[in-house]
Amino acid sequence: MKKYRLIILFALLNCLNGYAQRRQIPDIQRTKADNIQSDSINLSPNSDFEKKVGLKPINETSNTNEVRFYKRNELSGTRNLKIIAVKDSIWTAVEYAEQNYPIKIKKYRLKSEQGQLRSLMRLLLNQNLAYLPNQKELEPKMKKYTDTIRGRAEKKIIVSDGESYTVEFKIGDNFRIYSFYNPKTYSEFYDDVQELKDYVAIVNLFENQLKRE
Repeated sequence: MKKYRLIILFALLNCLNGYAQRRQIPDIQRTKADNIQSDSINLSPNSDFEKKVGLKPINETSNTNEVRFYKRNELSGTRNLKIIAVKDSIWTAVEYAEQNYPIKIKKYRLKSEQGQLRSLMRLLLNQNLAYLPNQKELEPKMKKYTDTIRGRAEKKIIVSDGESYTVEFKIGDNFRIYSFYNPKTYSEFYDDVQELKDYVAIVNLFENQLKRE
């Protein structure tokens, strides 16, 4: 009897473990944006760019699910946009790269193996892409202190150039837009703020896993 109980317990644990893994990395084709707080209006800082390349606002896209990842160089003012999307179970990925000399925006097709893009979406969701706030909302948490001879003092870091990023996504009927900037520098300084680490992970995923054809 004890042997059978152990077998049943082992099988139950395996089932629970499998369920936890599926919950941790959902399939975006079936995800209905559980608990995602949708924006009420579109306040994208990239509407001018979208008009230049002929894109509808993220909340008006015909894709079932779509993520737009903008990277802006603060010195040159140029933007780079990578998009991954799924419609009718077909995944696509494109890139728009802006340059100043001469002024133009070039479009590139990205390597779009179906399994790879599906996996990338799952990884992005696992890094809380759908739930992160604007970086400005994290300022109350971005605190660091040091002890001096005069008492406790706050240490601050300010980065005026570098890169800023905007994530725009639509999942099901929900959409959100949020921005952050120089996440690697800030996450190393405020190393106890998990959201900053999530920003870094999202940047790395887009830069390392989406390559031009």
